[in-house]
Amino acid sequence: MSHKRRMPIGEIIERNMVFLFAVFLGGIGIAEVTAANVGTTPISSSNYVISLHSPLTLGMTTFIFNGILTLLQIVILGRQYFKEHMLVMLLQFPVTLVFAAAIDGGMIFIRNFVPAEPIYPISLLLLALGSFTLALGISLQVCANVAMVPGEAFVKALSMRTKFDFGWVKTGFDLSLVALAVVLSLVLTDFTAIEGVREGTVIGALSIGPMVRVLLPRLKPHFERFFSRRKPQAITRDLPAMEALHPVISLTRQYGCGGRALGQELAKELGFEYLDTKLIAMIAQEAGLDENSVAAQEGRLDNALLYQMVLQDFSVPLNKSLSRADALFVASARAIRKAAAKGPCVIVGRGADKILRDNPQLLRVYLYADEDYKLNYCKQNYHEDVTVARDQMYHFDKSRAEYYRQYFNSTLDDPRNYDLCLNVGMLGLDGCRKLILYSLQKKLAATT
Repeated sequence: MSHKRRMPIGEIIERNMVFLFAVFLGGIGIAEVTAANVGTTPISSSNYVISLHSPLTLGMTTFIFNGILTLLQIVILGRQYFKEHMLVMLLQFPVTLVFAAAIDGGMIFIRNFVPAEPIYPISLLLLALGSFTLALGISLQVCANVAMVPGEAFVKALSMRTKFDFGWVKTGFDLSLVALAVVLSLVLTDFTAIEGVREGTVIGALSIGPMVRVLLPRLKPHFERFFSRRKPQAITRDLPAMEALHPVISLTRQYGCGGRALGQELAKELGFEYLDTKLIAMIAQEAGLDENSVAAQEGRLDNALLYQMVLQDFSVPLNKSLSRADALFVASARAIRKAAAKGPCVIVGRGADKILRDNPQLLRVYLYADEDYKLNYCKQNYHEDVTVARDQMYHFDKSRAEYYRQYFNSTLDDPRNYDLCLNVGMLGLDGCRKLILYSLQKKLAATT
């Protein structure tokens, strides 16, 4: 990539301030959940048990535990990785200090108002408040996009080394800590009690993730606009000018509308280049990434926490003047404009209708259909059952809409963005193909 600008010092400070505040909130959230006395969070459960049977506070045991996790990352990833990412990894120690201090400070403050064994309604209220505080802290950490807390960084390191999916490693890590807490509490109480693991542990584990998925998409666009206010054209100013004008059809679609199949048919009939998965190699070259990484990430802004954490792969040499998502968007935009400048083409998705908006020979098409049609199409062509297809429709359409909203400040299904909005369920793919060919002919006649 050609981005050699450094992130403005003001933005660096702001992002780190937000991140430290988010870590502080995470500590307060754990204090609130723990003070509820109905179990603590999975990652804190073993630390809590140790704190009950030693002079150490929960914050102290958390600091020691996270320090061990940071050192284990060096062992897992190797000395060379540590040398290349020393600053990022060493920053986990001061982050842990803030986290631990927030836990102990929060516990002291809460104990001034809530007894050690509160009545059950108060416990549930504290549990709900703590879960929300934790979810808010996690969401703000993702918005800051500068570092990872030791627990998540350790899981990421383990995932990289074992090649297992991050989500599965994270689940196994949390379950292992809960199991360790149960074993420790049984041993330390002569098998008379289980401490730190109760209904609150389960409720928190099940509720925090959904809260993050609600909070994150509402917070992230605002923070990104705030962080990038000093460089309002950072995303688009480096896009190359169109060297030549060629006819281009951009197909934006809902999941299950057959956009790829239609795009391939149009390209074949017109003799145009078909660009969908082929763009991945071009984007990877622009971004300096491997194609598998691009295929998994570009074109979407998934709101799930684990996906956001996976994106923070410190081993990939991305330019730090942009966030990873922004850098990938710029690479996509440059690749699309270069491809469109070479000759006529059909491009499926990736915001091509906006990226190529200065091309008067661009025909912008939006494909939609009712749910029954899309479910049947997924069954016939993707061999997905109803449950899987409906889940795919929800997640793909939502992530595409979020991508569109963040980078183009527009609504994906707004008909004003397109020259044609076609109901595939009513017209069929062949009917859509004929209308697109006719519309392209009219468009070219008006612009040549």
